[in-house]
Amino acid sequence: MNLDNWNLSIGEIVAPFGISGEMKVRLDTDFPERFQGLTKICVRQLDGSSWLAEVKSARFHKGQILLRLNEIHSIEQVESLRGSLVQIEPVQAVNLPEDEYYMHDLVGCTVVTSEGETIGILDSVMRGVANDVYVVRDGSYEALIPAISQVIKQVDIKAKRILITPMDGLLPERKPVS
Repeated sequence: MNLDNWNLSIGEIVAPFGISGEMKVRLDTDFPERFQGLTKICVRQLDGSSWLAEVKSARFHKGQILLRLNEIHSIEQVESLRGSLVQIEPVQAVNLPEDEYYMHDLVGCTVVTSEGETIGILDSVMRGVANDVYVVRDGSYEALIPAISQVIKQVDIKAKRILITPMDGLLPERKPVS
């Protein structure tokens, strides 16, 4: 079975919990309640292999999820999964309010100023307390763009384009390539 479309990470298996196959999952989602309704997940191991697993139970515990899979029955089996990603299909993603976006939708977007200058491609998103910061790269050039309404003017996920109006001093000068 091809599991390429099971590529939206919602957690990472970090440790066993007890001896009977229950596992601690570090959350990689703003919606931990999503685990309650899951019947299947994709377990993507560090070596790149993946398999579809049936969810037996999921419960919230001290900021993490305690997950039990039908296929896992021992602490040793959980240990072998340490570092594996817990993934779902993107169609299972929670619908977001207007003007909120998933990081995986933003990464790869071209960032352009209101004057028409292409800054680069959004490479990653750094989570912040006050706001997120978009890491935009174009070769060796890197710009850190705060994800605030004063700077981000339009996000077009379908066109993979983000329009910004940078504040003075926000964008570093591009150095000539020698």
